[in-house]
Amino acid sequence: MIRRFGLALVALAACSLPCQAQDALAPMKFNDVREIAPGVFFRYSAISATDKAVVFGGSNNIWVVFDEYVVVYDANFPKEAGDVIEAVKKTTDKPIRYVLDSHHHGDHAYGNAIFAKAGASIVAQSNCARLLRVDGPQQFADAAKGPTGRKDVAGSFLKVPDIIFDEKLVLDDGKQRVEFLFFGHAHTAGDGFMYLPKQKILCTGDACTNGPFNYTGHSDTASWIKVLDKAMQLDVKIVCPGHGPLAGPDVLQKQQRYFRELREQVQKGIDAGKEFGDILKSIDMPWHKKWTTIEANTRKAETQHVYDELLGRVMPWDLVEDFGIYEGPSPTKKTAGWTSPKKVVLPSLMPAKLLELKRIAPDVLFVPVKDADEAAREAADADAVLGFCTKDIVNAGKKLRWLQVGSAGVENYMFDELVKSDIVLTNTQRLYGPNVADQAMALLLALARGPLQKGPADWKALKASGKQMELHGHNMLIVGLGGIGSQIAKRAHGFGMRVSAVDPNPALVKPDFVFSLGRPEKLMDLLPGADVVVLACPLTAETRGLFGASQFAAMKKSAFFINIARGGLVKSDDLMSALKSGQIAGAGLDVTDPEPLPQNHPLWQVKNVIISPHIGGQSDGARDRQWRLYRENVRRFVAGEPLLCVVNKQKGY
Repeated sequence: MIRRFGLALVALAACSLPCQAQDALAPMKFNDVREIAPGVFFRYSAISATDKAVVFGGSNNIWVVFDEYVVVYDANFPKEAGDVIEAVKKTTDKPIRYVLDSHHHGDHAYGNAIFAKAGASIVAQSNCARLLRVDGPQQFADAAKGPTGRKDVAGSFLKVPDIIFDEKLVLDDGKQRVEFLFFGHAHTAGDGFMYLPKQKILCTGDACTNGPFNYTGHSDTASWIKVLDKAMQLDVKIVCPGHGPLAGPDVLQKQQRYFRELREQVQKGIDAGKEFGDILKSIDMPWHKKWTTIEANTRKAETQHVYDELLGRVMPWDLVEDFGIYEGPSPTKKTAGWTSPKKVVLPSLMPAKLLELKRIAPDVLFVPVKDADEAAREAADADAVLGFCTKDIVNAGKKLRWLQVGSAGVENYMFDELVKSDIVLTNTQRLYGPNVADQAMALLLALARGPLQKGPADWKALKASGKQMELHGHNMLIVGLGGIGSQIAKRAHGFGMRVSAVDPNPALVKPDFVFSLGRPEKLMDLLPGADVVVLACPLTAETRGLFGASQFAAMKKSAFFINIARGGLVKSDDLMSALKSGQIAGAGLDVTDPEPLPQNHPLWQVKNVIISPHIGGQSDGARDRQWRLYRENVRRFVAGEPLLCVVNKQKGY
């Protein structure tokens, strides 16, 4: 999403750079301020990885003087925020209007309240804003506690952002232009860059530091490498890092090279069966000391984090950020009577996969089985069963606490024995969003543009055989805006369609790529305006037979109907009648009722229907995500943490 603040254009008298590019990068003293371009100031904050006498001064700060106001990059700590405000006053009499938090850490965001008191609005990327809102209060309180707690934090309060952006926000008055950019999860989930295209200056926060100042506790280093790839596509002459001195664009390459080589060398050690201590000693980057003044094999925390990432001991952040998977209600180590699990039954795995699980849960006995019957026999003394869910397993599992299934739909598992039990059921909800959404769009495009011809045909007859519809400008209605529905909406929006949706979740916030979001009661009101209707909701007692004669009669005769959810959502005879009578223009079905669809079923004979054999959920990416969810849930189960993708057994999804 791009948001732009348009402001009056103001004539600007020509002026020259206050110093040449090489002068801008000359050494600075801590807390010095330098004008690195007309109206652009850099304040160098105190920090040292080796000298304990250097009092940590928080983050570097940058400010840009517009014609009527000032924009500050990073709020720093409360004490330093006051110092920055005084420094700004020495460079201009214009008020500070906006402050961008590069991310949610205290040395970049806890000064928000000080800037807000001075009249500024706080700006942040949406993930950063969420982290400050959800985790911020406790982290802020912790920063003020104990003998090492900061007094300035104790004397202030946590101010959350006022203005939130997703991918890009622009401030431009004709004189100055700054672009707030988000490239993905790097140092944190919400790293916001500030780019000045006219001056070719990039402010990175801690997504790039100049020296041994990386903190990886909230990072995703694989994604961090990709983020730096995007940053290096910008035309940059000066990099203002979150910590450390000013640098040229080569510092972006150094930062990326460090994580790339670190991941490669740690993975090499893991593959060789080495323990962490030996891997750390083996880290060899001769160039690293010249850049940071310390040896790479002394950076224990970063190496440990990468080691844990590669072993699956760290949450795969893309499951949360890209697919919206969150924790659900499940027993944890804080629950009365909780004990460490001892036995987990799971499908037969390749030795490498089993080794991954043993590395994250060395004290657990993993028992591979061939089928559900064998799983039931092993379930008697098991704490969890992965990949299988039957009545026999539930009845046999006297100690059973958790069942993990490999499907998103769970209608086949809602038997009384499970629903009435205390066993937690988790599924793979939202993981199949990208591949199922691709299938939905493939079916729609085949209807709109005509199926591709694989063999020889009469060219003129083939060209005249169909009426091609372009998707741009047409309306799509999605029934169910969960993980799959959201992914379909993104794709349809990219095709230029106006997307509406209905969903029963009252807490669901309308995404920017969706035009309108309503409750299921609005379905009949929305159907007449839809050119394409897509079913993407779960099959439950309430939704079975959701689409029948009344719904098809409410649709346009030119509309297409797509079902990639469950066949039982649709009354098949009513669908047949609507297709044959021309009540709707066509249907694309990845699911049917019955399924598999018998060879003699009349749907096969209908010309304006395209059927695929329930393959939307299949893809290499989906299999990888499923495995990483399994692994992460095993880690959480053993650690006594809330599980992901918890099914509400009463609702059936």
